[in-house]
Amino acid sequence: MNELIIFCGVYLIYISVFYAVLHVFLKHEKKHHVRHIITILVTAVFAWIVGHVLKGVIAHPRPDSISALIIPDDVYSFPSGHATFMFALAMSMLSFDRKAGRIILLMAVVTGVARVLAGVHFWYDIVGGFILGACIAYFVTLITKRFRD
Repeated sequence: MNELIIFCGVYLIYISVFYAVLHVFLKHEKKHHVRHIITILVTAVFAWIVGHVLKGVIAHPRPDSISALIIPDDVYSFPSGHATFMFALAMSMLSFDRKAGRIILLMAVVTGVARVLAGVHFWYDIVGGFILGACIAYFVTLITKRFRD
């Protein structure tokens, strides 16, 4: 069971990015490939950067790392960078493709739960990351639609 939690908490993020890019190439019109991929990835990376900056500003400590299944790179937990990135990716993908967005959304929830079960986040770190990722994806989607129109 621990191996599954570690896999979901660490590697599911890479699978979701691969899935998003592959899905755009296989299911979307060729003329939109580059624009959709750039929008999706820029949204997720921008959300991760904002989350990382906020994490340093808020400086909320992680749960006790003695029993953690994953050793995190930083000492602060709020908001979860994984949750922020994954939710921004999912919400951005939802704006282009509902089915693929729902699949990535499910992967985001699984990743968030796994990070809590692994002992590297509190539940509110994940919720905060989800809210931050959704807000950033919403604003980036608004901005890109205005430039596109």
